[in-house]
Amino acid sequence: MSQSPAFRPLPFLAEAHSEPLPGLRLQRLRRAALEARERFVQEGPVAAVATCELVTFPYPAQFAFSGAALSPAPYVMMTNRMQVVQFVDAKGERRTLLFNPSDYERGVAAPFYHALRERYGGFVSDKLMSTRHGTVQSHLASLGLTPADVDYLAFDHLHIQDLRGWLGGDGVSAYFPRAKLLVQRAEWEMVKDLHPMQTVWFVPGGADIPAERVVLLDGDTWLGVGAAILSTPGHTRGNMSLAVATSREVFVVSENGVATESYTPLLSAIPGVRRFAEHMGWEVVLNGNTREDSLSQYSSMVVEKLFAGHSAVEGAFINFHPSSLLTSHLLSPGLAPTIVLPAPNFGDVRPTPASRRAA
Repeated sequence: MSQSPAFRPLPFLAEAHSEPLPGLRLQRLRRAALEARERFVQEGPVAAVATCELVTFPYPAQFAFSGAALSPAPYVMMTNRMQVVQFVDAKGERRTLLFNPSDYERGVAAPFYHALRERYGGFVSDKLMSTRHGTVQSHLASLGLTPADVDYLAFDHLHIQDLRGWLGGDGVSAYFPRAKLLVQRAEWEMVKDLHPMQTVWFVPGGADIPAERVVLLDGDTWLGVGAAILSTPGHTRGNMSLAVATSREVFVVSENGVATESYTPLLSAIPGVRRFAEHMGWEVVLNGNTREDSLSQYSSMVVEKLFAGHSAVEGAFINFHPSSLLTSHLLSPGLAPTIVLPAPNFGDVRPTPASRRAA
Protein backbone atom coordinates (compact mmCIF):
# COMPACT_ATOMS: atom_id res chain seq x y z
CA MET A 1 0.00 0.00 0.00
CA SER A 2 1.05 3.58 -0.59
CA GLN A 3 2.44 5.68 2.23
CA SER A 4 -0.31 7.68 3.89
CA PRO A 5 -0.29 11.44 3.17
CA ALA A 6 -0.07 13.92 6.02
CA PHE A 7 -3.76 13.71 6.91
CA ARG A 8 -4.99 14.26 10.47
CA PRO A 9 -7.69 12.37 12.38
CA LEU A 10 -10.90 14.34 12.79
CA PRO A 11 -11.24 14.79 16.58
CA PHE A 12 -13.95 13.49 18.94
CA LEU A 13 -15.60 10.81 16.77
CA ALA A 14 -13.12 7.92 17.08
CA GLU A 15 -13.79 7.28 20.75
CA ALA A 16 -17.55 7.31 20.19
CA HIS A 17 -17.24 4.78 17.34
CA SER A 18 -15.46 2.38 19.71
CA GLU A 19 -18.47 2.00 22.04
CA PRO A 20 -19.64 -1.63 21.61
CA LEU A 21 -23.32 -1.16 22.58
CA PRO A 22 -25.25 0.33 19.62
CA GLY A 23 -27.64 2.40 21.72
CA LEU A 24 -24.88 3.98 23.77
CA ARG A 25 -22.76 4.38 20.65
CA LEU A 26 -25.50 6.46 19.02
CA GLN A 27 -25.75 8.69 22.09
CA ARG A 28 -22.01 9.27 22.12
CA LEU A 29 -21.89 9.84 18.37
CA ARG A 30 -24.52 12.57 18.64
CA ARG A 31 -22.36 14.59 21.00
CA ALA A 32 -19.15 13.83 19.13
CA ALA A 33 -20.59 14.85 15.74
CA LEU A 34 -21.52 18.31 17.01
CA GLU A 35 -18.12 18.79 18.64
CA ALA A 36 -16.30 17.61 15.51
CA ARG A 37 -18.37 19.92 13.31
CA GLU A 38 -17.54 22.93 15.47
CA ARG A 39 -13.83 22.20 15.25
CA PHE A 40 -14.07 21.51 11.51
CA VAL A 41 -15.64 24.84 10.56
CA GLN A 42 -13.18 26.83 12.69
CA GLU A 43 -10.37 26.21 10.18
CA GLY A 44 -12.23 27.94 7.38
CA PRO A 45 -13.71 27.03 4.00
CA VAL A 46 -12.54 24.60 1.35
CA ALA A 47 -10.70 26.11 -1.62
CA ALA A 48 -13.26 24.90 -4.16
CA VAL A 49 -15.91 22.26 -4.80
CA ALA A 50 -17.83 21.56 -8.02
CA THR A 51 -20.62 19.04 -8.51
CA CYS A 52 -20.92 17.15 -11.81
CA GLU A 53 -23.83 14.94 -12.90
CA LEU A 54 -22.78 11.66 -14.47
CA VAL A 55 -25.68 9.27 -15.15
CA THR A 56 -29.32 8.66 -14.16
CA PHE A 57 -30.04 4.99 -13.56
CA PRO A 58 -32.71 2.66 -12.08
CA TYR A 59 -32.56 1.35 -8.53
CA PRO A 60 -35.05 -0.93 -6.71
CA ALA A 61 -37.79 1.14 -5.06
CA GLN A 62 -37.99 -1.35 -2.19
CA PHE A 63 -34.47 -0.37 -1.12
CA ALA A 64 -34.55 3.40 -1.63
CA PHE A 65 -36.61 4.16 1.48
CA SER A 66 -36.35 0.74 3.17
CA GLY A 67 -39.76 -0.23 1.80
CA ALA A 68 -41.54 2.86 3.14
CA ALA A 69 -42.44 4.51 -0.18
CA LEU A 70 -45.80 3.52 -1.70
CA SER A 71 -45.71 3.29 -5.48
CA PRO A 72 -46.46 0.66 -8.14
CA ALA A 73 -43.10 1.41 -9.75
CA PRO A 74 -40.45 -1.28 -9.21
CA TYR A 75 -37.63 1.25 -9.61
CA VAL A 76 -36.75 4.74 -8.52
CA MET A 77 -34.42 6.76 -10.71
CA MET A 78 -31.23 8.17 -9.20
CA THR A 79 -28.61 10.51 -10.65
CA ASN A 80 -25.01 9.69 -9.76
CA ARG A 81 -22.91 12.80 -9.08
CA MET A 82 -19.20 13.49 -8.69
CA GLN A 83 -17.67 16.21 -6.53
CA VAL A 84 -14.40 17.82 -7.59
CA VAL A 85 -12.86 19.10 -4.35
CA GLN A 86 -9.77 21.27 -3.97
CA PHE A 87 -8.35 21.80 -0.49
CA VAL A 88 -5.13 23.09 1.05
CA ASP A 89 -3.37 20.28 2.90
CA ALA A 90 -1.10 20.34 5.97
CA LYS A 91 1.90 21.19 3.76
CA GLY A 92 0.16 24.22 2.27
CA GLU A 93 -0.35 22.51 -1.09
CA ARG A 94 -3.63 22.77 -2.99
CA ARG A 95 -4.79 19.22 -3.71
CA THR A 96 -7.50 17.87 -6.02
CA LEU A 97 -9.84 15.07 -4.96
CA LEU A 98 -12.51 13.44 -7.12
CA PHE A 99 -15.24 12.06 -4.89
CA ASN A 100 -17.33 9.35 -6.59
CA PRO A 101 -15.84 9.55 -10.11
CA SER A 102 -17.92 6.60 -11.27
CA ASP A 103 -16.79 4.87 -14.44
CA TYR A 104 -20.35 3.92 -15.35
CA GLU A 105 -19.32 2.33 -18.65
CA ARG A 106 -17.52 -0.33 -16.59
CA GLY A 107 -19.96 -0.29 -13.68
CA VAL A 108 -22.69 -2.05 -15.67
CA ALA A 109 -20.66 -5.25 -15.23
CA ALA A 110 -21.86 -5.46 -11.61
CA PRO A 111 -24.11 -8.56 -11.44
CA PHE A 112 -27.26 -6.63 -10.49
CA TYR A 113 -27.05 -4.30 -13.49
CA HIS A 114 -25.77 -6.99 -15.82
CA ALA A 115 -28.89 -9.04 -15.00
CA LEU A 116 -31.11 -5.96 -15.46
CA ARG A 117 -29.73 -5.46 -18.93
CA GLU A 118 -30.24 -9.13 -19.75
CA ARG A 119 -33.84 -8.91 -18.54
CA TYR A 120 -34.93 -5.74 -20.33
CA GLY A 121 -32.49 -5.54 -23.22
CA GLY A 122 -29.93 -2.94 -24.04
CA PHE A 123 -32.30 -0.36 -25.52
CA VAL A 124 -34.64 -0.28 -22.51
CA SER A 125 -31.96 -0.42 -19.82
CA ASP A 126 -29.47 1.89 -21.54
CA LYS A 127 -31.85 4.39 -23.20
CA LEU A 128 -35.31 4.42 -21.61
CA MET A 129 -34.17 3.73 -18.04
CA SER A 130 -30.85 5.57 -18.13
CA THR A 131 -29.67 9.04 -19.10
CA ARG A 132 -26.01 9.97 -19.51
CA HIS A 133 -25.23 13.55 -18.52
CA GLY A 134 -21.47 13.54 -18.87
CA THR A 135 -18.38 11.49 -18.17
CA VAL A 136 -15.64 12.02 -15.62
CA GLN A 137 -13.35 12.93 -18.51
CA SER A 138 -15.72 15.49 -20.05
CA HIS A 139 -16.45 17.17 -16.73
CA LEU A 140 -12.77 17.53 -15.89
CA ALA A 141 -12.11 19.06 -19.29
CA SER A 142 -14.94 21.56 -18.79
CA LEU A 143 -13.34 22.60 -15.48
CA GLY A 144 -9.97 23.09 -17.15
CA LEU A 145 -8.36 20.07 -15.49
CA THR A 146 -6.25 17.29 -16.99
CA PRO A 147 -5.82 13.75 -15.60
CA ALA A 148 -2.42 14.79 -14.23
CA ASP A 149 -4.08 17.47 -12.05
CA VAL A 150 -5.82 14.86 -9.90
CA ASP A 151 -4.18 13.81 -6.63
CA TYR A 152 -6.82 11.54 -5.10
CA LEU A 153 -9.89 9.51 -5.94
CA ALA A 154 -12.39 8.39 -3.30
CA PHE A 155 -15.82 6.78 -3.24
CA ASP A 156 -18.38 6.70 -0.47
CA HIS A 157 -18.35 2.93 -1.01
CA LEU A 158 -17.30 0.54 -3.75
CA HIS A 159 -20.67 -0.75 -4.99
CA ILE A 160 -20.78 -0.72 -8.81
CA GLN A 161 -17.21 0.59 -9.11
CA ASP A 162 -14.47 -0.63 -11.44
CA LEU A 163 -11.27 1.15 -10.48
CA ARG A 164 -9.02 -0.35 -13.13
CA GLY A 165 -9.78 2.20 -15.85
CA TRP A 166 -8.74 5.05 -13.59
CA LEU A 167 -5.83 3.52 -11.67
CA GLY A 168 -4.63 0.65 -13.85
CA GLY A 169 -4.26 -3.05 -13.21
CA ASP A 170 -5.31 -6.33 -14.80
CA GLY A 171 -3.80 -5.27 -18.13
CA VAL A 172 -5.56 -1.88 -18.17
CA SER A 173 -3.61 1.39 -18.43
CA ALA A 174 -4.32 4.05 -15.80
CA TYR A 175 -6.17 7.18 -16.94
CA PHE A 176 -4.94 9.18 -13.93
CA PRO A 177 -1.13 9.06 -13.85
CA ARG A 178 -0.63 10.43 -10.30
CA ALA A 179 -3.88 9.79 -8.46
CA LYS A 180 -4.18 7.50 -5.46
CA LEU A 181 -7.29 5.89 -4.06
CA LEU A 182 -8.39 6.93 -0.57
CA VAL A 183 -10.40 4.09 0.94
CA GLN A 184 -11.30 2.91 4.42
CA ARG A 185 -9.32 -0.14 5.47
CA ALA A 186 -12.57 -1.94 6.36
CA GLU A 187 -13.94 -1.39 2.83
CA TRP A 188 -10.74 -2.56 1.15
CA GLU A 189 -10.50 -5.71 3.23
CA MET A 190 -14.18 -6.48 2.65
CA VAL A 191 -14.10 -6.11 -1.14
CA LYS A 192 -11.21 -8.55 -1.38
CA ASP A 193 -13.24 -11.36 0.21
CA LEU A 194 -16.95 -10.75 -0.36
CA HIS A 195 -19.83 -12.69 1.18
CA PRO A 196 -22.21 -14.17 -1.44
CA MET A 197 -24.98 -11.76 -0.38
CA GLN A 198 -22.70 -8.82 -1.18
CA THR A 199 -21.39 -9.83 -4.59
CA VAL A 200 -24.41 -8.68 -6.62
CA TRP A 201 -23.37 -5.03 -6.10
CA PHE A 202 -19.65 -5.35 -6.90
CA VAL A 203 -17.92 -5.47 -10.28
CA PRO A 204 -15.89 -8.69 -10.49
CA GLY A 205 -12.21 -7.77 -10.30
CA GLY A 206 -13.07 -4.07 -10.02
CA ALA A 207 -10.65 -3.54 -7.12
CA ASP A 208 -7.69 -5.29 -8.77
CA ILE A 209 -5.43 -2.25 -8.93
CA PRO A 210 -1.75 -1.85 -7.99
CA ALA A 211 -1.19 -1.72 -4.24
CA GLU A 212 0.96 1.40 -4.53
CA ARG A 213 -2.09 3.33 -5.79
CA VAL A 214 -4.04 2.69 -2.56
CA VAL A 215 -4.01 4.78 0.63
CA LEU A 216 -5.85 3.10 3.51
CA LEU A 217 -7.77 5.27 5.96
CA ASP A 218 -8.70 4.25 9.47
CA GLY A 219 -11.75 6.26 10.44
CA ASP A 220 -12.58 9.96 10.27
CA THR A 221 -9.92 11.88 8.38
CA TRP A 222 -9.23 15.60 8.04
CA LEU A 223 -7.91 16.02 4.51
CA GLY A 224 -7.18 19.74 4.72
CA VAL A 225 -8.84 23.07 5.24
CA GLY A 226 -12.58 22.68 4.76
CA ALA A 227 -12.47 19.04 3.62
CA ALA A 228 -12.87 15.82 5.58
CA ILE A 229 -13.84 12.19 5.23
CA LEU A 230 -16.35 10.93 7.81
CA SER A 231 -16.35 7.25 8.67
CA THR A 232 -20.01 6.28 8.23
CA PRO A 233 -20.15 2.48 8.28
CA GLY A 234 -23.35 0.56 7.69
CA HIS A 235 -24.33 0.74 4.04
CA THR A 236 -21.05 -1.10 3.62
CA ARG A 237 -18.48 -1.93 6.31
CA GLY A 238 -16.16 0.81 5.11
CA ASN A 239 -18.73 3.36 3.98
CA MET A 240 -17.56 6.96 4.24
CA SER A 241 -18.93 10.44 3.56
CA LEU A 242 -17.46 13.62 2.16
CA ALA A 243 -17.78 16.77 4.26
CA VAL A 244 -16.87 20.18 2.85
CA ALA A 245 -17.22 23.57 4.53
CA THR A 246 -17.91 26.74 2.59
CA SER A 247 -18.21 30.25 3.97
CA ARG A 248 -21.93 29.66 4.60
CA GLU A 249 -22.54 26.00 5.43
CA VAL A 250 -21.30 22.43 5.59
CA PHE A 251 -22.18 19.95 2.87
CA VAL A 252 -22.21 16.19 3.52
CA VAL A 253 -22.31 13.69 0.64
CA SER A 254 -22.87 9.91 0.63
CA GLU A 255 -25.37 7.27 -0.48
CA ASN A 256 -26.65 6.37 2.99
CA GLY A 257 -29.81 8.21 1.97
CA VAL A 258 -31.19 8.62 -1.55
CA ALA A 259 -32.76 12.03 -0.91
CA THR A 260 -32.33 15.01 1.38
CA GLU A 261 -35.66 14.09 2.98
CA SER A 262 -34.22 10.75 4.07
CA TYR A 263 -32.83 12.81 6.97
CA THR A 264 -36.12 14.62 7.71
CA PRO A 265 -38.72 11.97 6.77
CA LEU A 266 -41.52 13.77 8.59
CA LEU A 267 -41.22 16.47 5.90
CA SER A 268 -41.41 14.00 3.00
CA ALA A 269 -44.27 14.26 0.52
CA ILE A 270 -43.50 10.83 -0.97
CA PRO A 271 -46.50 8.63 -0.17
CA GLY A 272 -45.80 6.34 2.78
CA VAL A 273 -42.47 7.77 3.95
CA ARG A 274 -43.77 10.09 6.68
CA ARG A 275 -46.21 7.50 8.00
CA PHE A 276 -43.50 4.84 8.06
CA ALA A 277 -41.11 7.07 9.99
CA GLU A 278 -43.81 8.01 12.52
CA HIS A 279 -44.81 4.38 13.00
CA MET A 280 -41.23 3.16 13.43
CA GLY A 281 -40.07 6.15 15.46
CA TRP A 282 -37.15 6.69 13.09
CA GLU A 283 -35.53 10.09 12.56
CA VAL A 284 -33.82 8.94 9.35
CA VAL A 285 -34.84 6.44 6.66
CA LEU A 286 -32.07 4.23 5.28
CA ASN A 287 -31.11 3.44 1.73
CA GLY A 288 -31.51 -0.22 2.58
CA ASN A 289 -30.09 -2.50 -0.09
CA THR A 290 -27.68 -3.98 2.48
CA ARG A 291 -29.00 -5.28 5.79
CA GLU A 292 -26.00 -6.65 7.64
CA ASP A 293 -25.13 -3.41 9.43
CA SER A 294 -28.38 -1.44 9.54
CA LEU A 295 -27.91 -0.27 13.15
CA SER A 296 -24.55 1.21 12.22
CA GLN A 297 -26.02 2.80 9.10
CA TYR A 298 -28.76 4.50 11.12
CA SER A 299 -26.18 5.89 13.55
CA SER A 300 -23.98 7.02 10.66
CA MET A 301 -26.90 8.92 9.13
CA VAL A 302 -27.44 10.69 12.44
CA VAL A 303 -23.76 11.69 12.38
CA GLU A 304 -24.15 13.00 8.82
CA LYS A 305 -27.30 14.88 9.82
CA LEU A 306 -25.68 16.63 12.78
CA PHE A 307 -22.39 17.30 11.01
CA ALA A 308 -24.11 18.87 8.00
CA GLY A 309 -26.63 20.93 9.94
CA HIS A 310 -29.51 22.68 8.23
CA SER A 311 -29.42 24.04 4.69
CA ALA A 312 -28.73 27.76 4.38
CA VAL A 313 -31.26 27.80 1.51
CA GLU A 314 -34.08 25.65 2.91
CA GLY A 315 -33.65 25.74 6.66
CA ALA A 316 -36.16 23.00 7.44
CA PHE A 317 -34.02 20.46 5.57
CA ILE A 318 -30.63 18.97 6.35
CA ASN A 319 -27.75 19.98 4.08
CA PHE A 320 -27.19 16.40 2.95
CA HIS A 321 -26.57 15.74 -0.74
CA PRO A 322 -26.92 12.15 -1.99
CA SER A 323 -24.11 10.93 -4.19
CA SER A 324 -26.90 9.18 -6.09
CA LEU A 325 -29.83 11.58 -5.99
CA LEU A 326 -33.49 10.55 -6.22
CA THR A 327 -34.68 11.96 -9.55
CA SER A 328 -38.17 12.59 -10.95
CA HIS A 329 -39.00 10.26 -13.84
CA LEU A 330 -42.10 9.16 -15.77
CA LEU A 331 -41.26 5.52 -15.02
CA SER A 332 -41.36 6.20 -11.25
CA PRO A 333 -44.77 7.70 -10.39
CA GLY A 334 -45.05 9.01 -6.85
CA LEU A 335 -41.31 8.76 -6.27
CA ALA A 336 -40.18 12.32 -7.00
CA PRO A 337 -38.09 14.10 -4.36
CA THR A 338 -39.90 16.57 -2.12
CA ILE A 339 -37.00 18.99 -2.48
CA VAL A 340 -33.67 19.14 -4.30
CA LEU A 341 -31.18 21.47 -2.65
CA PRO A 342 -28.62 23.43 -4.71
CA ALA A 343 -25.67 21.12 -5.27
CA PRO A 344 -22.31 21.75 -3.57
CA ASN A 345 -20.51 24.39 -5.63
CA PHE A 346 -18.06 26.92 -4.18
CA GLY A 347 -14.87 28.74 -5.18
CA ASP A 348 -12.86 28.34 -8.37
CA VAL A 349 -11.32 25.04 -9.46
CA ARG A 350 -7.76 25.55 -10.70
CA PRO A 351 -5.20 23.35 -12.51
CA THR A 352 -2.27 21.97 -10.56
CA PRO A 353 1.02 23.83 -11.09
CA ALA A 354 3.11 22.16 -13.78
CA SER A 355 6.03 21.67 -11.41
CA ARG A 356 3.98 19.47 -9.10
CA ARG A 357 2.25 17.56 -11.91
CA ALA A 358 5.68 16.46 -13.14
CA ALA A 359 6.90 15.45 -9.67
